[in-house]
Parts: sequence; C-alpha cells; structure tokens
Amino acid sequence: MKKLLLSLASLFAFFGCQNKQTAEPTVKVAQQTLIFSSNGKVINFDLDNKKVAWEYTSAVDEAGNRNKFTFDETTLYMPFESGKLVALDLLTGKEKWSYTAGQSGMMDMAVGDDGSYTEERGEPYFMGQPLQYKDKLYMVSIGGGNDPYFYVINKGDGTEFKIEGIETKYNLSQPVLCQEMVFVNSGIYLNKYSLLGTGTSYGMYDGITFDSPLYAQMQSDGETLYFGEESGMFYAIPFNEDANVKGDNDDIMDPKNNFKDNLSIYKWRYQSKEYPKLATNSDRNTALYNNTFVIQVRKGDSDEQALIGVNTKDGSEQWKYGLGEEIVNWHKSGERLIGYTTKQIFVLDLKGKELETYAINEGFKPLTNIEETKDGQLVFLTTQGVATLDKTSKQAKILIAYEVKEEYHNTAYLKYFKN
Repeated sequence: MKKLLLSLASLFAFFGCQNKQTAEPTVKVAQQTLIFSSNGKVINFDLDNKKVAWEYTSAVDEAGNRNKFTFDETTLYMPFESGKLVALDLLTGKEKWSYTAGQSGMMDMAVGDDGSYTEERGEPYFMGQPLQYKDKLYMVSIGGGNDPYFYVINKGDGTEFKIEGIETKYNLSQPVLCQEMVFVNSGIYLNKYSLLGTGTSYGMYDGITFDSPLYAQMQSDGETLYFGEESGMFYAIPFNEDANVKGDNDDIMDPKNNFKDNLSIYKWRYQSKEYPKLATNSDRNTALYNNTFVIQVRKGDSDEQALIGVNTKDGSEQWKYGLGEEIVNWHKSGERLIGYTTKQIFVLDLKGKELETYAINEGFKPLTNIEETKDGQLVFLTTQGVATLDKTSKQAKILIAYEVKEEYHNTAYLKYFKN
C-alpha cells in the first residue's frame, strides 16, 4: 500500500509538472485581439472593431527588435535588443515596470534592408524570448559586446533576483522548464539552473558539451527534454525527479560519462536520412503536442526543407511534409500547423496532412507568423497592416491599415487571443 501511495504521488507530481510546462496562460479579452511586436514596438490590434487598441514604443529600439514577448494571464513581458525588458498590461498597454540590463552594447555595423552593411547600431543585448514561471522571469542575454548572462527577474516589480554568467553569447532561444529546473541551450552547452538561478550539474562528468550548436528551440513535456543540434541530430533526454539523467553510469568522475559517450541517458536519438541538417533560419522553431515533436530540417546544402513529426515515445518518424524550397516561417496555431514559403501559405493538420495551400499575392507577403482566428480566418501582418485570408475565396484583404517596415531579418512576432 505504501509503495502504491508513493507511485500515485509520483504520478501526480509528474502530471503537475507537465501541465505547468505545456499549458498556455488563459487571457480574457473582450474583443478578438492580435498582439504584434517588431521595430521597438508592441501593438495591440482590436480585430472586432478594426482598430489599434494600444501601442507601446521603445524609442532606443526603433531600428529593429528580433525578440519575442511572453505573457501570463494579465501581463506581457517584452525584451528589447538594447537590454531593456518591460512588463505591459495586456489589456491597456500600460507599463507596469521597466528593467534595463547593467551593461551597454558596443557599436558595430548592422545589416541594412538590402542585406548590405550600411548603418551603425549597437550590438544586440537581448535576442530571445523570456520564460515566465510562477513569480519569476528567466532570460538569457547575448551580451551587447560584453559578457552574456542568465537572468532571473521578479515578475511583480522587475527587480533583478539573480544573474549568472553563461559560456557563450549564442543565446537565441527561450529557456525551458523541466522537472522544476530551467534549461538553456547556449551554443554547444546545455545548461541547467535551479528556479533560483543557480547552475546545477546533471550527475555526469563536469564540462560536457555537444559537437555542434544546439540551435533548435527546445521543448519539454515536464519530464523529458527534446532538442536538436545544428548537425541535424535530435535528442530526447528523460530526467528523474531530481532533474538528473537516468543513464546506467552514475560515476561523475568518469570522463566517458558525458553527452557524447554515455548513450544510455537518451530515450532516443533521431536524424532524418532525407533531410539530415537543421534548417537554421532565423526562427529555429519546433513544436510539441500529442506525443509529437515537430522539427524543421533541410537537405544538406540545398534549399529544400521539410517539417517532420517525430514520435516522442520512440523517436520514429510519424510524418513528413517536404517542400522544394525554404520554409520561411511556421507555427502551431490551435489545431493547425501554418507556415509559408516565398510562394505559398500552407495549412496542415496536427498529423502533417496538407489541408490547404494559398498563393502569396503581390502586396500580401506575410512578415510574421500566421494565426487562425476562431472564425477560421488566417491572420498575419503585411507592410500594409493586418491582413486576413478567407479560406473559401482564397483572397487576402487588409483588415486594419497600419504601416509595417519589412526588415532584412523578418522575425516579427504576433499572437492571437480569442474572446
């Protein structure tokens, strides 16, 4: 009976952790809402009344911003390349607090609209997306020409709870929560921190790294971490309740007890034979749902890319959606995977089946990810403003006029909230 109670407690603890990681916060809005960020701005569009509800601008970041916001039930948290991090009321846009990292960036040559190096601006400080959990924000800096850091910020007032140095400046992804620990992929390093921001070990040999950078966005189901290398190899590592690996070698003094040699720590490893490389576009997106880990990969040095659904239980290939060109952007929106190339928009179900394709017409080129509204319309940003795409007529139209600048690096981000 005692063993049964312990097993049930462990089961409940696991699903509690899993829900905290995977469940998106519920935001209550009166109107259908689209929030967009780019070029130092955060804009709330009221889709029902076809107007801008509020707009926030960071004057020092108007030359560009390649970060994504995160949110909880009432607040949006937005980092900027200058090293500024703000908390905004989701409904009103009112600034609740503003935090500025202590180090300033250095000047270098920036990429202009045509891809040439034309204008000076500061080297970015933040270039990722925060993780919000309980009363804290977790964020990693590039460093702005100085040392990069792992940040823990108090959500309530924006005060600095803890900062800790990190090995590399290649910190472009959102930290991930797993077994009540925060994981960060920094170049060839996979770092693990306590919720208080202290770096911790894996129960393995110290100083362990991977062969190539971990550039894909990590995912977690609460117990297992899913991630991928630039080389195109993807991994699943299950952790015990102490967030240590479950391999058959617990000797922390054994140099072979590392990510490369101790293969017993992995649930599975996967690399596509047809598309063997990670598609290292600006987004490096992945998705996790229903025992499926979706990745974006490419054929060697070719532009041909594919989305592949990998079974999280055994690492087998569930489905593959291949295209003869680069996938510019894709995201999970509700029960759909929606993305686009330079020529067309595609809509897949969660099993990788193509449902619809739409030719991209002149003047309606998407600059952001594409979301599906509760009415089944596709919505995205163009240079002219908020556009909707009707599935029946397959025609796009401008719903809310708003001038948006097209950048050389199109990493603008939007999120749809239904009422």
